[in-house]
Amino acid sequence: MCAALSLVASGSRIVSAQRVLGPGEDATVLPRGAVRISAQGAWSTYNELYGPGGKLEALGAPFSSDSLGAAQLEFLRPLQTTLRALAQQPDANVSLGTARTDFSARIARSSVTLDLGLTSRVMITARLPYEHTISEVAMDVNPRGVQNNGANIAPNPALVATSAAARQNAEVVDSLRRAVTELTSRLAACGTNPGDVVCNQRPQVEALLQTAQGFATGIATTYGTGAVATPGRAFVPLVGSTIQNAIAARVAALNASFKSYIPALGVWKTPFPAQAPITAGQFSALAPDVLGIAPIGLVDRSHIGDIEVGAKLLIIDTFGGLAAARAAGRRSGFRLALGGLARLGTGQVDRPNELVDVGTGDGQTDVEANGTADFVFGRRFWASVAGRYGIQLEDEKLLRIPDVPRNPFQPAYREQTVTRDLGDYIELEANPRYVYNDYLSASVQWLYRRKGEDTYSGTFTVESPDQEPVALDASILGVDTEQSEQRVGAGLTFSTLRAFDRGRANLPIDVQVFHSQTVSGEGYVPKRFTTQVQLRYYSRLFGAPLRPRRTPPPPPR
Repeated sequence: MCAALSLVASGSRIVSAQRVLGPGEDATVLPRGAVRISAQGAWSTYNELYGPGGKLEALGAPFSSDSLGAAQLEFLRPLQTTLRALAQQPDANVSLGTARTDFSARIARSSVTLDLGLTSRVMITARLPYEHTISEVAMDVNPRGVQNNGANIAPNPALVATSAAARQNAEVVDSLRRAVTELTSRLAACGTNPGDVVCNQRPQVEALLQTAQGFATGIATTYGTGAVATPGRAFVPLVGSTIQNAIAARVAALNASFKSYIPALGVWKTPFPAQAPITAGQFSALAPDVLGIAPIGLVDRSHIGDIEVGAKLLIIDTFGGLAAARAAGRRSGFRLALGGLARLGTGQVDRPNELVDVGTGDGQTDVEANGTADFVFGRRFWASVAGRYGIQLEDEKLLRIPDVPRNPFQPAYREQTVTRDLGDYIELEANPRYVYNDYLSASVQWLYRRKGEDTYSGTFTVESPDQEPVALDASILGVDTEQSEQRVGAGLTFSTLRAFDRGRANLPIDVQVFHSQTVSGEGYVPKRFTTQVQLRYYSRLFGAPLRPRRTPPPPPR
């Protein structure tokens, strides 16, 4: 992502044969000793992504679900396994309900770029960016107005101190265990009382005792009895849910089975269910504890972006020089420059413990080769065509490894140092421009970018919170990371360069305003809207002056 963003923030260049420059890349190489200082501000926003097939989806889609359950939240999986056994429903899935997440990102970038002409054909460049990213997210679990929220589990009321729910659960467990104790004693007495009905049906009674004992233990550890050893789980079945009804039916069935051997047995109560689905506030308070993450909400961060250093070599130039070409006003020309740069990994990547963080860079070094050609068509029209190929170098990063792609809810134990190799990229850019007069020009831009699939490596066997070994494979982080996108934009430029050459302006500057947006893409590319403003000032450190010498008119005869 950072490579694409740095493209938007890159400085524009002077075209010798034109009076006014425009946004976008061109083949300008400053004269020997000339220096250009560019200050730029860019503001980007997005809240949608182009997913597979180019279909738009909300940025908050990975955090949203019609059924937020064990598929997304790993800490619910042991509960799901237990409830399937208690309810005798092997295919039952637990769900906290519907989750709706609004997520938008804003990025403000400021940068300073310094270009210096070493010779008439070689220019070096350095760019220092500073980025301020803001992630705004509102996650609503079981929002109002959703008629069927799909929730079948909710916060356990037995976890509240002096809870009546815990006392009722304890009664259920005690009833089961008293019945088990009584029949166990009668089985043991079959030697002295062989006529007892339990003695004639020993296999059936032993099976019933085993079932009831396991069921009682499951009720105690899941619903909770108020005892220190059995406090209960964070969530239990919701009142009226299919799972709760199935468990209640099992209690009644076990009661009836025991009653056939203990006729005086009374009707048992059922485990106390959750009374209401979880709320957004309850989920926000719970998630940091069970996932080891920062609270879900606004994330505001600032840091240096990925610094760039590079050089450009002028290969072909039919323009004839910076000031001379402008003075001559050439009507056609061609210029070609080749260059390269290193983009240093000085930015900060997304933090593993922040679900909605937006980093200030890729945090790894890129090496890019590029080339730009300028074409001049008369005094009004000119265009630049640029191409770039970037190699993103391998590095190591601390990341959380999911078991399914794009699941953001990863617990802290899955955080491992993995080897990362972001996909190489290619970019093509075209900038047609129209020069209105000596001060103003307008331009449009088309940009195509394609990035290869990222690769991650590293396998780990770690212990989960349930003390079960879990195998992690970092390669899953690279699934569906190949990207392509197209952007279009337009801009205006005001320049005093021509007036400066003629001695009509004291400062050689140009000011550019440019707006662009992503119009298509694949591979979860942000649909980004960007506006940027740039001011460039020209001076010299050594060599010939920027302003051409004016020949005084001959004296009158």
